[in-house]
Amino acid sequence: MLNVGLIEFLIIFFFFILLVKPEDIPTIFKNLGLFYRKLSRYFYNIKYEIDEINSEFSEENVKKKRIKNEVSGSSKRTKK
Repeated sequence: MLNVGLIEFLIIFFFFILLVKPEDIPTIFKNLGLFYRKLSRYFYNIKYEIDEINSEFSEENVKKKRIKNEVSGSSKRTKK
């Protein structure tokens, strides 16, 4: 996803420890968790909407094919 290796992660963690007070660490992680939850919910909703549009589109195509087959089938019956 982000292609962060072990060395990069350790450097980020080292600077995180230096720059953030220990009292603030729980609130930072709580806010990161809330942000991640909102972000994942947002992407889930987008995926759900795309799936809904896709299913409506496929149902519409099936109805069109059914109508086309019925029309072509009825014309075959009248030709005989």
